[in-house]
Amino acid sequence: MSLYGKVFLPTVMALTSLVQAQSVCDIQLQCRANFTGAFNLPDAAFFTNNTPSINDAGDVAIYISTIAGTDAKMVWYGGDGAGQIVYTSPDGASLSDVSLNNSGFIAFPQSFASPTGVIGVDGPTSVASTLVLPGAPFGATSFSSVRLDDLGRVGFRASIASIGNAYITSDNGSQAQHAVEAGVNPASPYSFLFTPAMNENRQIAAKVRLGAAGQTGNSQPDQVLIFNEDGSSVLIAEDTDSNPGSDYTSFDNTVAVNDVGHVAFIANLAAGGRAVVLTDGTTDTIIASTNDPDISDIEFFHPVMNNIGEVAFRAKDGTGLRAVWVGDGTTLEVVAREHDLVETDLGTARIDQHDSNPVFGGNVSINDNGDIAFHCGLTPPDNNQIEWGSGVFVATRSCACYADCDTNGTLNVFDYICFGNAYAMNEPYADCDGSGSLNVFDYICFGNAFATGCP
Repeated sequence: MSLYGKVFLPTVMALTSLVQAQSVCDIQLQCRANFTGAFNLPDAAFFTNNTPSINDAGDVAIYISTIAGTDAKMVWYGGDGAGQIVYTSPDGASLSDVSLNNSGFIAFPQSFASPTGVIGVDGPTSVASTLVLPGAPFGATSFSSVRLDDLGRVGFRASIASIGNAYITSDNGSQAQHAVEAGVNPASPYSFLFTPAMNENRQIAAKVRLGAAGQTGNSQPDQVLIFNEDGSSVLIAEDTDSNPGSDYTSFDNTVAVNDVGHVAFIANLAAGGRAVVLTDGTTDTIIASTNDPDISDIEFFHPVMNNIGEVAFRAKDGTGLRAVWVGDGTTLEVVAREHDLVETDLGTARIDQHDSNPVFGGNVSINDNGDIAFHCGLTPPDNNQIEWGSGVFVATRSCACYADCDTNGTLNVFDYICFGNAYAMNEPYADCDGSGSLNVFDYICFGNAFATGCP
């Protein structure tokens, strides 16, 4: 567990830091890749810079892009420290990052193999199916940036005959085109559509570049929009090329959106510096900024967010160490940081690399409980020249409090009564010290937990 703490943000643009205890209660290894002695993975199967996807149950899926001795690709799925390969592609196939929903269903694009399209895999059973094929009704020839919702609908960016891209969603084969580039339809105001995000309302949020076909230079106006199923859109933010009065000179390429239509993005500020921003389209809240001395750089990995308004992202701290952060506009905290110690199948490890390569790979993901999935390089705690491979972890922030026996959110005498009843009934919960037997030391243990209190 990281020993670092929260940074409170009392103002929007001028940030002052205050350290408190952080909310991460556990960081659990899900799988570890290495040439030999891998954990929950075949040896020499690597996820490299791919991004894990987490659902509300804390289950995780990730694309395995390099496997020694084969041209196939794989998808891994698991949770609570266990898991396995649930999909192996045909030889020569190309896959990319996966999207996991709350039913344990996984979606991802597959190309250069049969079938080409959007593939779905049921994580618990490993049963695969084809969700979207190329062709009608919009002429999609390839797929990227697949997003899956809890109703099984998929959103993606489709290439249309190599002349341009479109944002499309598909509901059991019924497709809707949300936006299209001018190369496909000259009447479109968009010269380029960047990587999309999708929420549970079948809305797509994205950065877009304005202009005619071919007008894709950085001096073109950029906007962040939410596109609805019927093709209508709502302006969320724009850069100074679109509106000279904007607070933002440019946006990073990918945004995040939640189910209430709030959008998170990373932008370069007209006033100087970079910031992670959360907005409802009217009010912009700075989640983190390089104008804060605790953050020296915000990395070029897009933010992710959940339905309670928490935004997670990668950034370097004030000393230059890389870290995974989460904030909501009121508090900002480190989830995991370079050189933190974490528990693994090999024992205590350090988040580190044997060279100057980044210790974190790919992006992060967050669920509606605030739990965050990430992957990082690992070494022994006292020697970073020994490589222990790379691990996928889940940082749990939705923590049960042991002393709150009756789970009413308040510690009082009724929790002692609850514990006494559990003890009398010989329930496993009452074995507070984990000794395997119930005795007076469990009462002492519970008393200590009660005195410590709940976060």
